[in-house]
Amino acid sequence: MMIVAIKLGNGKIYNYLANQNNKIFVGILAYTYVSTVSISIIYIQSKSFTPLTLFFSLYILIQTIFAIFIYHEMTMVQEKLLNKKDQEKLKQQQHQLEEYASYLEKSEDDLRAFRHDYKNILNSLKVSAQEGNVQEVIQKLDKYTETNLNSKALLKYKDLNHIYVKSIKSIIIPKITELYNLDIPYNFECRNNIRNLPDHVDELDLVRIIGITFDNAIEESKALIAEKHDIRSAEVQIMVYSDDPDEFEFEIRNKIQNKNISTSQIQQRGFTTKKDHKGLGLANIKEIESKYPDMSISYTIQDGWFDFYMTIDTEDGEEDE
Repeated sequence: MMIVAIKLGNGKIYNYLANQNNKIFVGILAYTYVSTVSISIIYIQSKSFTPLTLFFSLYILIQTIFAIFIYHEMTMVQEKLLNKKDQEKLKQQQHQLEEYASYLEKSEDDLRAFRHDYKNILNSLKVSAQEGNVQEVIQKLDKYTETNLNSKALLKYKDLNHIYVKSIKSIIIPKITELYNLDIPYNFECRNNIRNLPDHVDELDLVRIIGITFDNAIEESKALIAEKHDIRSAEVQIMVYSDDPDEFEFEIRNKIQNKNISTSQIQQRGFTTKKDHKGLGLANIKEIESKYPDMSISYTIQDGWFDFYMTIDTEDGEEDE
């Protein structure tokens, strides 16, 4: 009967043993096994199917069915919670994309309004300048900037419109939003249009690398601000570049607390300077890098800055071969 059950439920049993509740499932199997062996010993010793043996058999059977039912219900609840969490994450990403679209529309409206008004503004400034009222010119410019142009908001997603690869854009938008919401000073630069990535590179690998490095920069910036009690003590600079489908560059720099960290040490699995972290981020990046001969990653610590630089150049890789 057990062999038939295993044959029929092979897939489900494998999933139960592989999922996050595998210890509970193994515990149920162990309990069932020990209970069954115990009843077998009682039966062998008594050499007859006594009422006591029957009672324990039914008791264990009912308990086993109940345990399996509870386990099944528990996994179903967990699945629902995970689905709910995924839905909330999707809603958050959708909200960020809507915010980005709104930002683009507002920027366009501001530019249209400025284009409509700039002739009148210039004429007004021209009269003041001709009369020698330089200070008045400066005051009018400052007033117009303060009332009509929110420079910080306009620069929030600067240059992101040049990235057309959805997976890369989708990981950068929430990270930029997080930096903006935390008031961490940052600068994002992408001057060339990026429409394609090197064909042989898995987009998800690049998404993982970009996500890990952004998270590290944000965590370090938060720690630095908490230590210095000054928002200006932190800063993050990001650059994405590509002028060829076979080429891709990504660089992220951030100010750091500890200037004496070893660049080789931080790439080791398990090393971390953060509390309650497992130290897997840069080690995972190292594993991804090993998959691509034409991917080069460097780490530099200089003058209080940590610099992560990645480049993929297929043409150089082919020349080396």
